[in-house]
Amino acid sequence: MDNTPRFSSPVGPSPESMFSNKNYIIIVLLILLILSFLGINMLTIIGNLIQTLVNIFGPLITQVLSVFGYTAGTLIDKSADIVTDTAKTGIDIAGGTVSSIGDLLKDASRPHVDERAKQQLDQSINVSSQTPKQPAPDTATNPIQKPIASGKTGWCLVGEYEGRRGCIEVGEADKCLSGQVFPNQKMCLNPTLTPNV
Repeated sequence: MDNTPRFSSPVGPSPESMFSNKNYIIIVLLILLILSFLGINMLTIIGNLIQTLVNIFGPLITQVLSVFGYTAGTLIDKSADIVTDTAKTGIDIAGGTVSSIGDLLKDASRPHVDERAKQQLDQSINVSSQTPKQPAPDTATNPIQKPIASGKTGWCLVGEYEGRRGCIEVGEADKCLSGQVFPNQKMCLNPTLTPNV
């Protein structure tokens, strides 16, 4: 550890601190206050001066900015037109190129292809050989025509909670996991009931 004593310089008013930033603000405000008591309002004079400058240079600046805005708008518009035309032309060129390649391949291979084979190819491409199938009428006995509720054959015990049984209606294709299928809901909820036979 260093045991040397540290001395700080005494803090006191120095001649430079009298003209610090906050002192400038106070001096300016005092001058404005004194001038306003004398009837001279500096803020009004400065406001009028700024308004005069705006009136003189405002139309010039407005015109320059308008020219820049119009030029930028025109450039954007023309650029969009060029990009659109270029993309459209590019797609047209690609389509034409593909079509030209197809024509070149057909023309190059035409002497070596049998005339009958060409006719069969053109006929199979241009004429559809498949006729659409007509749907067969459905019968009323088809299981798909039966409503969902008509296929239910019994009630399955799904569990008990707080002494109360829960049952759900099941059909022929449904599987009852508990294995307990009852003919009606009352029998499922209270199995001690016996049907009157």
